[in-house]
Amino acid sequence: MNQKDFKQTVKESVILIGVSVVALIILDNTTSIFKTPRETVIEKQVPIIIEPVEIKEPQPKPSEFPDYDAYRLFEKKVILIKNNQSFVTKDYEKIGEIEKQFLTKGKFKRAYIFINASVDNGRPLTSYDSIYVTLNYKGGHILRNKSLAIPASDTTRLLYDMQEIPYIINIPYSENKQPLFVNWLAELNSRNNDSLYTFLSSWREGGLIEEISIVFECEENSSCDIILK
Repeated sequence: MNQKDFKQTVKESVILIGVSVVALIILDNTTSIFKTPRETVIEKQVPIIIEPVEIKEPQPKPSEFPDYDAYRLFEKKVILIKNNQSFVTKDYEKIGEIEKQFLTKGKFKRAYIFINASVDNGRPLTSYDSIYVTLNYKGGHILRNKSLAIPASDTTRLLYDMQEIPYIINIPYSENKQPLFVNWLAELNSRNNDSLYTFLSSWREGGLIEEISIVFECEENSSCDIILK
């Protein structure tokens, strides 16, 4: 190849390269024009908003045992019966029946009676057992299903408003029988000499009247009391 032909070849190559570069620039600009918005990524800074959190203190739940709580807060209390063994023999002899005499004075506003009894050496009363209690010979076999709410225990614990004592007269003990009611609070307010009688109606030995007690509150301007004889 002579020098003239070489120069011509170089010239043509430079022109070709220049045309190619121009074509690429035009093609790139054309593609950018026709891009859709979806192909364009726009980054935005999303502000972080922290809202204040209100911390609520837990509200106390109402007591499940309001009368039992009240009973425990009474200042005046008298224990009438304590750890008295009691049961009924097969020939109907009442072992451990007991009558407690006491004096009352003043006027009583409120009063609860608490009973704790067991059979079979420390077990709760069964459907075949009952606790018989009278005040001034008014009462009978106390209905356990009418007791005020009280925490569970290994023995039978009962609590009653003395204005409304539920009982049945005859055995066999059944909570399906029509209950009778007596107002023992009225008895306390109507007499000066009172008598509580009780025994455990169970055919098996091992019965125990662990406690029968009364808590009470006096009428305003009255100094009431229960005094054991």
